[in-house]
Amino acid sequence: MTPEAPVAPADNLTAMLRLVGLFRRTFSDLLTAEGWLAESGAKPATYGVLRVVAVHGPVSQREVCDALGTHASDMVEIVDCAERQGWVERRRDPDDRRRYRLTITPAGRRVLTRFDAVAAEAEGRVLAPLDEAERRRLVDLVSKVVEGG
Repeated sequence: MTPEAPVAPADNLTAMLRLVGLFRRTFSDLLTAEGWLAESGAKPATYGVLRVVAVHGPVSQREVCDALGTHASDMVEIVDCAERQGWVERRRDPDDRRRYRLTITPAGRRVLTRFDAVAAEAEGRVLAPLDEAERRRLVDLVSKVVEGG
């Protein structure tokens, strides 16, 4: 039996990027089939914004950008759309009147539930080759890396 060649770091990165790309494409394709999303003008990235605001809100747009790794100019468009749809509210920060804090609305929570269902379906499709224990292990390892970074 010959020993396996070590995996190059570039191969690891390529595998991780492919996994992220596969999830993004699957999630986006499933959302495209959801008429309500196209009607709203929202984009798949709105899901991340609503998730961060729901979990950490009230929160500044800068904090949402930092949490998601999104550029501030992209965030403005996403938040503007979410606000027009009544999914988030911008409120002046009582500690700094130049800043706004984002809060999720009841309508935003309902939409977030719809996004969650689509994300769960995408995850199920992408991770179909893994059994339940492997899925838990993958999520645990990815969470460990993300939280440590």
